[in-house]
Amino acid sequence: MLWMAVATGIFLVWKRVGLLALAYTVILICLPRAYLGFHYPTDLLVGAAVGIAITWLMTREAIRARYAAPLLRWIERYPGPSATLAFVLCLELVTQFGELRKLASSVFKNL
Repeated sequence: MLWMAVATGIFLVWKRVGLLALAYTVILICLPRAYLGFHYPTDLLVGAAVGIAITWLMTREAIRARYAAPLLRWIERYPGPSATLAFVLCLELVTQFGELRKLASSVFKNL
């Protein structure tokens, strides 16, 4: 879902590169997961549909006007914390939110 959402966002901005990103996501991320048995094909299809739907919804003008303006004002007002949060978000994307999943798993085990 995550990488299909990212690829869809790229597609919405730049069609040609977005098609490459979507193809990359399908061929090098989704198909191996189905082939190796990590996910059922239906899981991948639903995840892709949810990722695409979320990206499409969040890029609609009404949603962007409501949420982007306050966020952009906050980024301009507090550039240091904004850069730090952007770095952490990029790190989590690269590591597939591994640290957060481990933290959540340990918290729920101890409850």
